Amino acid sequence: MTELLLAFQLAIELGFATLAIRAAVSWLRQPDPRHRYLALGVGAIAALILISPAIYGGGFSGRLATDAAVVLFLASGYALLMFRDSFVPLGRGPKAWITAGFAALAILAVAARLPADPATATTPAQSAVLVVLFCAWAASMLEPVVRFWLASSGRPAVERARLRSLSAGYMGLLAVVVAGTLAGASTSPPVTLVIDLFALAVVPSLYVAFFPPTWLRRIWGQPEEDHFRHALHDLLMYSPDRVTLAQRALGWSARLLGGDAAFVIDSDGTVLAARGMSILDAREMTGTNRFIGATRDGQAPWREGPIVFLPLDLHSGRGAIVIISGRLTPLFGDEEMSRLRQYASSISAGLDRVTLNTRIHALEQAKSEFLNVASHELRGPMTVIKGYLTMLEAGSLGDVAPKAQSVLPLLISKADEVNWMLEQMIEASRLEEGKLALKLRRQDVVELADYAIEGVRMLLAGHEISVEKPRRHIEAEVDADRFQIVVRNLLSNAAKYSPSGTRIEVAIKQSGDEATIAVTDQGVGISAQDQPNLFTRFGRIANTQHVQGTGLGLWLSREIARMHNGDLTVDSEVGRGSTFVFKVPVSAG
Repeated sequence: MTELLLAFQLAIELGFATLAIRAAVSWLRQPDPRHRYLALGVGAIAALILISPAIYGGGFSGRLATDAAVVLFLASGYALLMFRDSFVPLGRGPKAWITAGFAALAILAVAARLPADPATATTPAQSAVLVVLFCAWAASMLEPVVRFWLASSGRPAVERARLRSLSAGYMGLLAVVVAGTLAGASTSPPVTLVIDLFALAVVPSLYVAFFPPTWLRRIWGQPEEDHFRHALHDLLMYSPDRVTLAQRALGWSARLLGGDAAFVIDSDGTVLAARGMSILDAREMTGTNRFIGATRDGQAPWREGPIVFLPLDLHSGRGAIVIISGRLTPLFGDEEMSRLRQYASSISAGLDRVTLNTRIHALEQAKSEFLNVASHELRGPMTVIKGYLTMLEAGSLGDVAPKAQSVLPLLISKADEVNWMLEQMIEASRLEEGKLALKLRRQDVVELADYAIEGVRMLLAGHEISVEKPRRHIEAEVDADRFQIVVRNLLSNAAKYSPSGTRIEVAIKQSGDEATIAVTDQGVGISAQDQPNLFTRFGRIANTQHVQGTGLGLWLSREIARMHNGDLTVDSEVGRGSTFVFKVPVSAG
């Protein structure tokens, strides 16, 4: 039994020595008051356990060991209470009184010459000192137990779990000391063995409480993982501008790490957004420009006192998210900093996306304005040109030489083609600006299709036109002008993209509750991979670049069809021509 008790005692000493070394390493890595007090507190307890066998030696060495144990015991309580102060400040007044009280108690305990052997009888004065000693130390443990547990209420998942684990850690330390005291006072080996087993079992829980491993921190963060992922997606995809995105990013950056305040610095040194502080205060902090370009490896987050710096590698230069840590911010490690690094990369991409989208929107706006102005400005002159060409062809302006007369139909056809392109540009501009309003009336789509065919008859010269239509009316709620734009566009495309002399077929039918106008040509055809590009703005197919056009026609036609609650589809193969089908719902009754 004696050998087993010695083995357990050795295991307890090794366990606390490991904890002390781990705390010292953390202090060396982050030499701030918080880590210093944790290292001193845990180290004092480990040293107390290590020197405890020497206390029973008697003589001067025993007395020296006893006094050292008293000082270490009180030092551990004081250091761990100051560790708690780094989270929730005690205030200058209480902190000064606590410091003085622990110092006075240490002097009093040494002066009282407390007995080393717990079985030795004590004087009333020594008993009183022992009671005060243990009460003071127990209070320095119990107060953080309650404080950390209460402070965890309402915190994000990781912070809540971290603070509660600290509360459990203090409770574990109190349990270890109580168990050690009982073990020292017990004369029964089985009781001592049970107490040692309990103390040894507490050691891993203390490690988890003060130095939680990566896998445990991931478990703590799991409740927020899905919420964070969806929030990050919405943040990156739906933030309308850089300021809004930066403001939203600060909420999650503070939530991931904690912090009382945070702000985002743009690549030019300006403050995009601030949280928990004013923009003016954030500007004052960046006045020295010490945050920009000051990272260690260019990308990794780093700490400087209570400040955590997250670099943002923006396309326009270096920016940053700066988080000012709060008192309740738990002790985070490499896992959280790595997470913040990934988060900073996402925010950088989001800010660049918003910048790019803004530029694209400005370019699209400029292009739309150009199309609108150009189409309106050109429409008048082209109308005049066509008018005079028509008058020349009719002989209203006098006789024309035979050679000139022969080219007039071609010139009129080209004028019609230009006018048709201008009409497409005008309608496209209206659609982009949201000003393309339909004037729906119940009309015969067969009659409207006939009008459309006649309207582009000149453009269809050189092709054989075949029209299949029913004898009865097919009525639908349509905008007559826009309906004819779609049909004329399909016919003009069929003429442009099929060889002269080939056949163009038009089939007007009613299929169930839909009216369909199908236009079939014998042109070059369109491959399956190119077909999705047909209905995009300015979409052109590689093998048809030699054909003049704006690339707006099919996009505009499909948009008009869908505004009618219909659609425009294509069926085509390379070398076998194409069939475009324009569908609109027929009127009931």
